[in-house]
Amino acid sequence: MSGTSAKDVGVGAALTGKSGKDSPLGDPAERLIEAGLIDECPEPILRASSAGAVLFANAAAGHLLRHWRIARGEAMPAPWSDVLTGLTADKNPFTTVEMECEERVYSLTLHAVGARGHVNIWGRDVTEARRAEAEARRIVHHDPLTGLPNRTLFQDRLEQTVRQARRARTLAAVHLINLDYFKEINDSVGHAVGDDLLKAVADRLRGVVRDTDTIARLGADEFAVIQGDLKETEGADILAQKILDGFKKSLPVNGHTIDSSATLGISLFPHDGEDSQQILRNADLALFHAKSDMRGGYRFFVSKMNETVQRRRAIEQDLRVALERQEFTLYYQPKLNIHGCRIAGMEALIRWRHPEHGFLSPAEFIPVAERSRLIVPIGEWSLFEACRRTKAWHDSGLPKTKVAVNLSAVQFREKTLVETVKWVLDAIELDPECLELEITESVAMSDVEDTITLFKRLADLGVSLSIDDFGTGYSSHSYLKRFPVKRIKIDKAFVSDIGTDQNPGAIARAVTTLGHSFGMEITAEGVETEQQLNFLLDIGCDEIQGYFFSRPLSPDDFRSFLDAFDQTQPAVATVVQRNR
Repeated sequence: MSGTSAKDVGVGAALTGKSGKDSPLGDPAERLIEAGLIDECPEPILRASSAGAVLFANAAAGHLLRHWRIARGEAMPAPWSDVLTGLTADKNPFTTVEMECEERVYSLTLHAVGARGHVNIWGRDVTEARRAEAEARRIVHHDPLTGLPNRTLFQDRLEQTVRQARRARTLAAVHLINLDYFKEINDSVGHAVGDDLLKAVADRLRGVVRDTDTIARLGADEFAVIQGDLKETEGADILAQKILDGFKKSLPVNGHTIDSSATLGISLFPHDGEDSQQILRNADLALFHAKSDMRGGYRFFVSKMNETVQRRRAIEQDLRVALERQEFTLYYQPKLNIHGCRIAGMEALIRWRHPEHGFLSPAEFIPVAERSRLIVPIGEWSLFEACRRTKAWHDSGLPKTKVAVNLSAVQFREKTLVETVKWVLDAIELDPECLELEITESVAMSDVEDTITLFKRLADLGVSLSIDDFGTGYSSHSYLKRFPVKRIKIDKAFVSDIGTDQNPGAIARAVTTLGHSFGMEITAEGVETEQQLNFLLDIGCDEIQGYFFSRPLSPDDFRSFLDAFDQTQPAVATVVQRNR
């Protein structure tokens, strides 16, 4: 008796004589009706003939009769009469149905009584239970902040859309949308404003999609749109552009005007996959490549992206054994103090001698190492090896040059970073003044207050700190002067502009002036021409690093370079001397 309760069974017993069994209607049941006790029941109770005519209805069932537009003695409308007719006392005496009536929901249990040919009906008001169930489903399947479907409901809707597209032989598209620099916005204006921004973005998306499309929030700053019933791929293009256009307008959020942008990755069914999961994976690949290539735009999935993924996975697998097999080595690129015309130090640069592919570019394997967190043990090895090699050179009689070691974003946020650096210095017995740690501007600015604390702890060890790739991120002058940093490195992109840009070297000049005002030294990366060197000398840059002076060298070649420097005086030294 699915859907019945103890109370229901009790009513049924009163009307049938015995619970769950056919029996003649006895006098006790009739006397209950005559006494009006059943009329006092707050739940609807009815008796009908097997043909559907209402023989009895208590007071609580009155609004059911009004809903059916009948009176006692009249037949119930179809399909209720059909349900009653289909009940048989012998084979299927019970059934339970639900109906809506006057904004209430009732569960009605029908029991065919063979002896009299009657059907007894008793009901329960389940309105509040159904509302609670609906709210529970909403909570489970919707994002509490934006009210949009969450990942669970999104995946269900995507499967439905794919099935419909397969039956109708139409196209479907998945748009994955990632807000650009959302973390920076959160850090600068606070999480409350960030939450309001997400709600504003949800509203913007609602304004550009069709009612039949699904918008979902999949994660912190990631949204998605399912676009079904497409006749041509141009429909996905049009929607993607509408979404991006929506971000071109500033968003008024909680007293702030926020300029935000988004990056999209798009995949199509059936072109890019046979099922919903494959479509979603390929949209994610397209998003990854879009973020790597051009934030603020969109990219469709292409099969070549899979090849990239496969190579990345292969690299990751090989990375896991590369340290054990001693396949890594460090190269050293010398830095020249251009005013004293002396070697000021060197930057340690990792190289991977792959057993099958030869030397792999760090640009290829470092991002893989960061995503897999293999960069942590690789970075620790690089730090140890750079310090070990530098100490060995010092012990052999070479001048005390400073070695610069790069820290990745993942390394920099490791809780044990300071302890690791201290352990390496102590184990090798290297003077802390001979070690410089380089952190990119974007990493340093990702969480300013934590960066300041960590910088101070590292500086307390006696090591030097420098900001790499300066000018490419979001530095604030007020933050910069709070960093215990001794050096700023001008990104090579701004050095290459010298002599070619309409405003040659403007950023290099501005960075040099800014850094000197804070008492910092300035190093220019990627110096490759005499023209660039002359300009850097003119603006007062302190050091240069680049192919015009020297490319990165193997340990043996670097040692030879140091030994021969004073005697050979490379071309760069001649230029410096000429410009003094």
